[in-house]
Amino acid sequence: MGLFSSSTTPETPLLKRPDPVLSTALDLPLFNKLRGKRVVLASASPRRSEILETFGLKPEIVPSTFPETLSHGDFEDAGQYCVATGTAKAVEVYEKLVHESPEDPPDLVIGADTIVVLPPPSLAILEKPRNEADQMGMLQDYNGSTVSVITAVTLVQPQIATPGYSLASLVTETQVIFADNSPEVLRAYVKCGEGIDRAGGFAIQGRGGMLIKEIKGDFNNCVGFPGQAFFAWLGELTEEGTLCELD
Repeated sequence: MGLFSSSTTPETPLLKRPDPVLSTALDLPLFNKLRGKRVVLASASPRRSEILETFGLKPEIVPSTFPETLSHGDFEDAGQYCVATGTAKAVEVYEKLVHESPEDPPDLVIGADTIVVLPPPSLAILEKPRNEADQMGMLQDYNGSTVSVITAVTLVQPQIATPGYSLASLVTETQVIFADNSPEVLRAYVKCGEGIDRAGGFAIQGRGGMLIKEIKGDFNNCVGFPGQAFFAWLGELTEEGTLCELD
């Protein structure tokens, strides 16, 4: 697996793809481990791919079509729900690629899900708003309050044992403290259209930053992917020998 297909039949040419590890990546064992591998991001989010590229990894993009319809009530906490959704996305893409190209399966599929959780006593899970009215309701609910932004990242890797792949997940939480914004500011933000496609209805890296007083934790996690925690985790998996262990 990796840079070239493992198939050696005359009718199937060797496959070559760009190295997912960029020249800008730090000289670390985790990046050396991923060189030449087929690394896939199960997300169409340009923000997630941009964060990964900033740290030196450019995966193949194969968006998941998982409908994200899991019931919040089926999970003990928001983190478990987030892990379940991120895992479903990653597994769906992994199984699709194995089915489409059994001679060239992915070495690593990365799935992720980001949610916003209201402060106690509500602890309601907020995802993307359905419309502008829903977005305004979200912003009003946590105006002047602190919300949690949670991202779960799941890795799917091939293994010998059934079901043919292994799973590992990471959960990262960031606290976002909203200013006490006026109704005029909230209406103007909703009208600009920026946050309608974002979990919680705001984009902290854009004009939504005007609504935010302070953050505690990884800024990139609020954007959609916890870059620092993710690559630290890959480093730990590399040391353990569990990153691309069939290599």
